[in-house]
Amino acid sequence: MVPFATVEDYEARYGEVEDQQQVETLLGDASAFIAAQPGFRLLAPDEDGYDLQQDNLVRVTCAVVHRSLSAGDFAGLSSVSQGAGGYTATVNVYNPGEDFYLTKAEKRTLGIGGGRIGMTDPYGDDSE
Repeated sequence: MVPFATVEDYEARYGEVEDQQQVETLLGDASAFIAAQPGFRLLAPDEDGYDLQQDNLVRVTCAVVHRSLSAGDFAGLSSVSQGAGGYTATVNVYNPGEDFYLTKAEKRTLGIGGGRIGMTDPYGDDSE
């Protein structure tokens, strides 16, 4: 599978990377992750909306990888609490496993994860 984004796309959004091979691998992994989402359908080049979908796939793929690679003092943390006199410090890591995930907005942008309507007949077809 050809990744939806390149290292150059990633660097244009988030700056130069130290390990291009790692980012290239993660972009491929993120692309496969996105393609495996229920309801995802890759448009053909001659379909309406193809160019928009490609632009969104590049952006979302880069964002998924960036979240996975987040590093720094307080990056990837859902909350940080510090104290003084009692020497208290509490940190909750938001994504400790560096897993891939899509935000609700990204799912909406890619047209996946929307509501579904269905029904189940508990009595089967012979309910007369």
